Amino acid sequence: MGAAGYAVNDYVIYKGVGVCRIAAVENKTFDDVNYADYLKLVPISSQSSSYFVPVTAAKLRLRKPMTADEVNRAIDDSANGEVNLTKNTRERRSEIDSILKEGNCTRIISLIKTIYLHTESCRSSGKKVLVSDENALRAAENMIYPEFSFVLGIAENEVAGYIGRRLEC
Repeated sequence: MGAAGYAVNDYVIYKGVGVCRIAAVENKTFDDVNYADYLKLVPISSQSSSYFVPVTAAKLRLRKPMTADEVNRAIDDSANGEVNLTKNTRERRSEIDSILKEGNCTRIISLIKTIYLHTESCRSSGKKVLVSDENALRAAENMIYPEFSFVLGIAENEVAGYIGRRLEC
């Protein structure tokens, strides 16, 4: 292991970005005065982008990807979980934001399932779907689908089906 417990070519999860490969450890300055060691991260979704994380902050900002067993356990644990979507839009947004900020995959899957079922119910009864619910659903999916896709070795657009099939068991 190298800097901060990570090595070049390791894959990590960088919050807000997703799955990244550590391309290098570089001694850099961003103010022409202070030099420090940085991990150069390249997102697997965009090889032309890169991010630099100070080695000293790596343990706070990065984590190892889940294993396939951990992904499946998170899905299985979400089977009975449901999020109460209150009609008060401010409280609803606050609850959704809290779940997303917490970053617990099991709760995020439960949120996705709840919003999806609510959206389907609204559409089948001719009711309008809240834009904030659609946005929350996309945000939740974007938080976990790239990692699940990477870990499970499936396309990102196959993750929802994988979760659905697993929850039917």
